[in-house]
This record gives sequence, structure tokens and C-alpha cells, in this order.
Amino acid sequence: MSNHAIIIGINNYTPIERQGLITLNGAIPDAESVHKWVTTRGGVDNDNAHLIISNEHQLTPVKDLIDDTIGEIINKVSADGGVGDRFYFYFAGHGLGVEADRENNGLCMANWDENKRDSAALSSADYKRKFVIEGLFKEIVVWLDCCRNPRIYFNPAGAGAVTPRPRNANPKWMLAFGTQYLNQAFETRGEARGIFTKVLLEGLDVNQGNGGAPVSVDDLRDYLSYKVPIEAQNAGYTQTPEVFSNVGGRLNNIYF
Repeated sequence: MSNHAIIIGINNYTPIERQGLITLNGAIPDAESVHKWVTTRGGVDNDNAHLIISNEHQLTPVKDLIDDTIGEIINKVSADGGVGDRFYFYFAGHGLGVEADRENNGLCMANWDENKRDSAALSSADYKRKFVIEGLFKEIVVWLDCCRNPRIYFNPAGAGAVTPRPRNANPKWMLAFGTQYLNQAFETRGEARGIFTKVLLEGLDVNQGNGGAPVSVDDLRDYLSYKVPIEAQNAGYTQTPEVFSNVGGRLNNIYF
């Protein structure tokens, strides 16, 4: 199988006193856990799984690094005949909702501040559109563990040029937000981990560990919808995930 992944975890941001964002605790551990899952149970070879995380000494990752990594994947899949099986895109960090656009969200890069609010955030909708239209993969899986409340008005940056390819003109796709539109996503108390990611990984493993039965998008949606609100309530929060997909039913699903 030709599977690829970009896994992003950002704890460290431009400081609040410089119009930035507060430091997070769970985004990097969450990204590392998702990276471990995709390379052990998600069918992605280590060479094809790109783990991109922040550090406290410099404000990376930034948009150019993400775009360069996407370009590397495009070149590799194109060189292999232009047919990839599945692409995972995961983000944990600060997010901002986009006014009047329910299926879009700004994914804040480490260098985000209120002065470069647009250029330092990725448009989740535009990047997902690029992954789909490029036509390099049969399946697209996007998991976003971040807030979706529109604190300010902004227009997050797009993914750049799109080159449609005829190989996979209508790929299956799944898009899962950690929380509903206009709402926040939270970390667990104690060991700081994203509630959505914690439940996501549990949901992927529960059925797989039960006689090796595959987990479908429908299974995962049901598990997330049931368990995330419970985990959030236990931590003193309110949080409900939101899942979009163009597949459903036994014969036309994405299985994990």
C-alpha cells in the first residue's frame, strides 16, 4: 500500500505579550501518539510519515514547511505512478473558526500573531480541497484537534496551486473536527492530552483489538460522538466532535 501522512503538533507559539497565543501542553504528545498509530496500525511506512512538531527555541513549524512537505509527497507519489492509497493529515494546536464557513477552520502555525493572522494560519477547507482535487490518493483522512471559535475575523491562507490529476478523480474522504463549529476543544486534566485525540485513538483501537475487526468511518463517527462528550464532561468541559464524509455504508466506506 502507498500510504502517506503529515502529522502536526504545535505547543509553542508567539507569546501572548507579542499578540500571540498561549502555550499548549498536549499537542506534541498527541501528534506523537497519532504518528505512532499511523506507522504501526495505520499502514504508513516510517519514510512516508512526516511528524512536524514545534519547539520552544524557534517559531516553527510555519506554513512554508507544511507546503514543502506536501510538495515532497506529491513528487514521490507522482514518481511512483501517481496512484496513492491513503493520505492522513492530522493537526493538533490552536485553531480559529472562520465566520460563516462551517467546514473551514484556521490552523494556527507557531508564528501566528494578530498582525499576520491570515498568512500564519492554514485554511483547513482549502488544504482538504487540494488533497482531494490533486487526485493522487484513493482516500483522504483529515483529523483536526483544535478550537473552532471565531475569536477574530480573518481569512486563513490557502494551499497554493492545485494540479488536478485524473488518477483518482473522486476519492473517498473523511474530515473530523475535534469540536463543533463556534466551540472550543479542550485538553484533559492531569496528563494534558487533547480529549478528541485521546478518544480518536481509543476508537481506532477498540474494534481493531476485538478480533481484528476493521473500524469504518461510520463506526468511528459513532464512537467519537458518544465518547468525546463524556470525556469532556468528566474533565469539566463541554465538547462534541463534528465529522463530515462522502462515504457511508458497508460497501462504500473507509476502513481503518
